[in-house]
Amino acid sequence: MNPLMTTTTPDLDHAISLANRALAHIPAYQEHVCAHGRDGRPVGSAREFEALPVTTKINYLRRRSLSDMVWNGDIAGAGTWSATSGSTGGPTFFPRDRAAATESVEIYGRILSENFEVGDRSTLVIVCFAMGTWIGGTYSYQAVLGLRARGHRVSATTPGIDVRAAVKNLSELAPYYEKVVIAGYPPLVKDVLDQAPESALAQDISILLAGEAITETWRDHVLKRIGRAGQYRRVCVMYGTAEAGVMGHETPLTIALRRAAIPGTELGKRLFGAESLTLPTFVEFNPMRLFTEVDADGHLLFTIDSTLPLIRYRINDTGKVFTGQELGVLLQRCPHAELAEAVEPDAGYIVLTGRPDVATTFYSSNIYPRDLVPAFENPSVANMITNKFRVSGLPDGDHQPVLRIDVELAAGVMSPGHDLPEELSRLCRSSLRANNEEFRALDDERDDDRCQPRITLHAYGTGPFGADVKQAYVVVA
Repeated sequence: MNPLMTTTTPDLDHAISLANRALAHIPAYQEHVCAHGRDGRPVGSAREFEALPVTTKINYLRRRSLSDMVWNGDIAGAGTWSATSGSTGGPTFFPRDRAAATESVEIYGRILSENFEVGDRSTLVIVCFAMGTWIGGTYSYQAVLGLRARGHRVSATTPGIDVRAAVKNLSELAPYYEKVVIAGYPPLVKDVLDQAPESALAQDISILLAGEAITETWRDHVLKRIGRAGQYRRVCVMYGTAEAGVMGHETPLTIALRRAAIPGTELGKRLFGAESLTLPTFVEFNPMRLFTEVDADGHLLFTIDSTLPLIRYRINDTGKVFTGQELGVLLQRCPHAELAEAVEPDAGYIVLTGRPDVATTFYSSNIYPRDLVPAFENPSVANMITNKFRVSGLPDGDHQPVLRIDVELAAGVMSPGHDLPEELSRLCRSSLRANNEEFRALDDERDDDRCQPRITLHAYGTGPFGADVKQAYVVVA
């Protein structure tokens, strides 16, 4: 799905049609296009489509009125509203309608059928995504209700990010069902598994994830925890956003390919790139719903129909896109002919390599440097440090996320005292609570010190702050 196509395909035709409808019926999009030097005439070719200006949260969503960005200016066309966390500023609201609800049912139905092999067995979905205005919890809950309406023997319970409540549901309610699905953010799901009694883990459990990437080591770890080692399809990662809902998800094929494409192998180089040192997230998506391009800088651009349609929208995720046919040819050449036969020729495949604007993730909260800056500017510590810091949410040896913050001491400060790390930790936690809604919600739910930042002090110009090293404020998995 190269952005420089000269002939159209069914998915591109659909995207062009959507752009033309938006030009005719979305006032804000008309203004956006005209503001970038193009008149409102209809798009007639692939080249004209790729010449349309990119839309982003900054240049489009935050500059226009919500009522001007929905079809015909009818705000009541929205059925449900979700919001981003506000980590990059104020929250941004996104509507979902009946069509979006139908898509969620189809996606969850496919995952439960093909990945988790639910069949007609009674199934309890324990929704451990945050409830409220965040999309994960309500989206999952509505999907389960939609599956029930279609006759599936599936029920939902919604403890959200309350780990104790989730464990109680898993231990006391789930045994009445034949199968159990725990849906949530990877670190929180692991907390549930770690705190659950062995009897609860002996159930027929599958795991549905979103919010951040996982490693194959992590997948192996949780599968062993539930007594299902080697049953890789039982752990499924979804790729989604508040803007578009679930855009893609792992399938048995993409999981098998990801495990085979370890860095350094021929498949890894062809699929993920020779420069890749870690395994990107790899998902399948429906091109007729989500038209996807890659711009010159490697950013993914999405065109999707909804109550608030998005045309060539850049979330700032980077990656690659394969058509089903392209992936099939690649596998034949590697060779992985046995996997090539499982490729859906009409599907699309996204390699998600990262998001440059995200600092790091901690329990699926996006932690940005600016969230922490006030802590290092506090007068109680400012004279002892340089204001250079680096934050990481990478897991420890037990696969538990740890919020680590490296801090550079000011020149000449050799013995800062034992109180400085403790004071910095307190200030950082306070600053995150003040500036990051996701972190605050997580911190409110936990009754332990898991959210307490761990501070490591470095003498001036040493460690990650060496003189020849360009300052990097984050460590991203």
